[in-house]
Amino acid sequence: MTLKNIYDALFDRRDIKTAKFSKKFTETPENIMQLQSLLEDTSGTIDKKRVEKDLALFKIGMIGESQVNYELKNSMLPIVCLHDVRLQVEDYTAQFDFIVITHSVLYVIETKKLYGDIDVNGSGEFIRKIKNRYGKIVNREGMYSPVTQSERHSRILQKMLSDQGLIKKTPVKPIVVMANPKSIIDKKKAPKAVQDMIIKSDQLVNYLSKDIKLHRKDRYMLDKFVTDISDFIISRNKTADVNIDRYKLDVPGRESVVSETAPSYEQKTNIDSAPVVEPTPVINDRHVNMSKKNALYKELKEYRLKQAKAEEMKPYLIFYNSTLDEIIDKMPGSVADLMNVKGFGKVKGEKYGPAIVEIVRRHR
Repeated sequence: MTLKNIYDALFDRRDIKTAKFSKKFTETPENIMQLQSLLEDTSGTIDKKRVEKDLALFKIGMIGESQVNYELKNSMLPIVCLHDVRLQVEDYTAQFDFIVITHSVLYVIETKKLYGDIDVNGSGEFIRKIKNRYGKIVNREGMYSPVTQSERHSRILQKMLSDQGLIKKTPVKPIVVMANPKSIIDKKKAPKAVQDMIIKSDQLVNYLSKDIKLHRKDRYMLDKFVTDISDFIISRNKTADVNIDRYKLDVPGRESVVSETAPSYEQKTNIDSAPVVEPTPVINDRHVNMSKKNALYKELKEYRLKQAKAEEMKPYLIFYNSTLDEIIDKMPGSVADLMNVKGFGKVKGEKYGPAIVEIVRRHR
């Protein structure tokens, strides 16, 4: 550590003084945009009832995430936030609602907009109480624990950052934020560790403020390291495209929409295993400078958007996010190389290839 770094740490000199989003919140992520596009399809081959059902579930989840985004954005805390991140480590994939990076601790925030009253028992299990119109409990049903989800995602993130040498002893803490103010969460019987992880959205900023101060006694990262962690996470973010076959009426063996289970937004972090999305190829670490990779990603997306506007079509019809990731992975040096990327045949290769290859060349 240089004398300047020591001085900055001792006298609290830093540029990160309030909440910043390095991956900003959007109310219409690409999976929602793709589903909305399917509703406009006029081919007659799309099961629009299924599309509407899944779209409604995604939008419900976005309401909860919007509330958490508001709290973080207006927290006045020195934090860097990332929204809607999908990471893969070896065979494990995790969808993160929010990752919050501070100078002393990282947080993995799982947002839940649960309906009804929820009991958390002594084993940490979540039980939903179903009531009739008169308020009488008529049934109880178990549900997948969001605490388990958040803990698993925290371990995945910690392993990824530790393997890259970006953190050593910096804790990565899981938090479950309940975003429905009408839900009653009874956690009195839950283990203390589970109780501490479950927070109402209006209590989030107060919790973070106190917890950050507590951890700052043990460690303090400079702004550079906070930014390095954020840049690395963004560089490893894996997008996921809608599996259009799920919504086609003419797919052999397809059952009716009623008999299949649509992906619940209460299980968003399991969405990688749900049928609505398909995982994108893993981007191998070719030791490409992170800033260059991010710049290439941005320019390719800008090119795609420009072409889509010119041709009056949706951007994903030019090429999918998964295709974009593979372009960055393979760094094609010619149109022939580009045609080895999934999604680029002769027609698209001849039409878009020269411009894409030139963009890649500028970022080598």
